[in-house]
Order: sequence, then C-alpha cells, then structure tokens
Amino acid sequence: MITKDRVSQAIARSPVIKPVLARLAKRAAAGKKLPETFSATGLDYAAQRELEGLFGTVGQRTADGRVYISVMHPLREPSEWRGLLGVLGVAEKGNGNDDDEDVFARLKLLEPGFEQVLENLAENGEVRRFVSKPANRKPWMALFRGAVGIARGNTGRFLNTLSQLGSDWLGDSKALRSGALRRQLVLIVSAFGGEAQEFDERLTLEHFMIIDNPYTSNVTVFAPIVLILDGDIRLDYPYKLFENGLAATIPLESVSRIKSIEWKGQLCDLVTCENAAPFTDVVVNGQPAVYTAGYPSLAVKMLLYILSSDLGLGCVHLGDADLDGFRIAAELGNYIKVRTVAASEVLRCAKGDDGIALTDDQSKRAWVYLAKHPDFCFADDVKRMLSRGRWIEQESFGSILGNGGRRK
Repeated sequence: MITKDRVSQAIARSPVIKPVLARLAKRAAAGKKLPETFSATGLDYAAQRELEGLFGTVGQRTADGRVYISVMHPLREPSEWRGLLGVLGVAEKGNGNDDDEDVFARLKLLEPGFEQVLENLAENGEVRRFVSKPANRKPWMALFRGAVGIARGNTGRFLNTLSQLGSDWLGDSKALRSGALRRQLVLIVSAFGGEAQEFDERLTLEHFMIIDNPYTSNVTVFAPIVLILDGDIRLDYPYKLFENGLAATIPLESVSRIKSIEWKGQLCDLVTCENAAPFTDVVVNGQPAVYTAGYPSLAVKMLLYILSSDLGLGCVHLGDADLDGFRIAAELGNYIKVRTVAASEVLRCAKGDDGIALTDDQSKRAWVYLAKHPDFCFADDVKRMLSRGRWIEQESFGSILGNGGRRK
C-alpha cells in the first residue's frame, strides 16, 4: 500500500515526484481508475527509484529521458488514494456545486469497497435525474452512506424503521415514509444486491432489514406452536387458536424476539400458501400452514427460517403456476426446504386448454427474467409454461390435480 507516511518521506527525498503523484491523485479524486502505466519526464534516477519503491514495480527509462512506471491493480482503485489527497495538495470534491458525476466520485473515496454499487447507481437514469439537482445531492449522499452503514452492521439495530432512519440520516422522521427520498432509498438498496422485487418497494426494503412499522408487518400462521421470546416470555395463542381451527397473526416485533418454538404433537411439514382463498381451505382441512400473501414478507421469512432450523420442518408450496409463483417458491427455499411445489405438478398434468392465456407482456417478462437468471431453479417450469402459452391460477389446481390442489 502507498501510505501517507511513505509518500511524505519519498517527497522529502525527491520533491520532484510530488506533481507526478498529484496528477494521479487528481484522477483518483474524480473517481477514475489509474492507468496500468503512467509516464513522467524530468526525473533523475533517484526520483525514479522513489516512484518504483512506492509502486512496487521496476520502471523503464527511454532514450528521451521519459520514465514509465507500471501500476499494480490494487493501486489503480480510486479508494486507495483517499488518504493521500491532503499530503499531495489535492482537494476532495463534493461541495454544494459539484456535478452529479462528482457525487459518485466523492462517495467512492468516502466509502471504499462500494465502487461497483455506485457505478450501477450512476447508470440508473432515475438516480441521475435526481442528483442532477444541486439541492438533492447532500440528502442523496446521506442515504447512500446510511445504507453502507446498515450493510456493515453499524446501526446497532437488527431492524431499522423508516422513521428512525429518516431521523438519523436526515434529521426528519417523516422524510423516508413516502416521496422522492423514499424512492431513492429503494433504488440504492436494490443496487446493493439481493433479489429486489421491482414492483414492490416494501419487499425491497425488507430485504435490507428496513421496515415501515414492526407492528403492522406480520405473518399469518396455522400451526400447533408455542413461541418462546427473549426473557422467557411464552406466547401460546397460536397453539390455542390452532386447536379451535383458527389461524394466528404474529407481528414482526414478536417474530424478531423468538428464541425457540415448541411444537405440540407430532411434527409434520408445513403448507406454504401464496393466496388467501386456498389458504382458507388448508386451514379448514386442519393442515399446519403459513400464508405468504404473495411474495413473503420479512416476518414470513423469519418464522419459516426458525421453524426449519429449530424443528427441521420443510414445506409443500401452493402458489400460482406463473413466473411470480415460481419466484416465490424459490425465495421460500432460502429459508425452509421446499419439498414439493404444486405448480410444477400442475403444469405437468395440465391439458392444452387449462389455464389463462399469457399476455405478450407476461411472456416477455418471463423470457427476460430467464435470460438474466439462467441458473433459476424453476427455469424448466417457466419454460414449460411459456411453451404452453398459458399460466394457471392456484384456485383452479383442484380441478387439474383432483385433490383440491394439495399434496398429501
């Protein structure tokens, strides 16, 4: 590494190298990678040796006196020069008059290690339009740096509410509850990776452990379970409701405090159900189940993970035989072992006229998704759906499978 002390000492011995290093530092300050090789003139052999020592390479001198120095890959990154700007007399960019490119360049220096995330955001037209307005740049940088803090686990909280983050980052608890800043936070979180749901901002934020309200977010479960929370608090109401044929709604605040779960009676796999009406049928039939309500919320995923890790349970998934249904099944598989997906069997058993004709937009969306995710675990099922040109809603599974759409 090129450290501040090493650079200061090298300049003290050969002051002529300072403008050479400053030129490189200005490039880094602009967020640009250094070239693989740079050149300089007017350097004596002592100055050449100082540069060779700093960069850890052997330079070459041509007949006209020009010196060429190679730059190893790690030292080409702008973030490696962050601590050297002061000693080289290069000012950090990022005052209120910066253009939008300087916002990304400055953040590359301030938050090393997230250069690719910033490059992805810089290519997003919605982001670029937002930061093109000078008044938006400071709050946008605060959002990005705050997201970095969450990624690094620096908030000290397991769950982060939009109100708390708005207060922490922007001094306004209402700033992220709605509006343009909330939308920008969603785009930033999406760029950090993970399977963001392009049509559901709530799920995108929850993937990053950001929630609106820990009491309004919940999971509906029908199972003979007793929850043991921290502090040895026992919640047996899910079990009591189960005994009476009723499902229980558990808020995320309670799910996040679960230390263990007791299962009353013989263990069995769960049914996970995407849609409300079929879930009602499952409850009437007395089968332990969890309602995902479409794509699973954070509360759903946390409860399934605990049931899987503590009790070793798996699940049989009931959901639509379409792209979203298979994406939901794949998402559930990250938290509990999915033993069977009813939609897969339905597509294998379906006759030519079963289901609903795919629209052009539905077909295009499915093909685009497969192109972007060639290793998708249910790719064959989606391709089968596309070849049929029809998708099948969960409510009609019974007429195709002959058992109400449930696997025994």
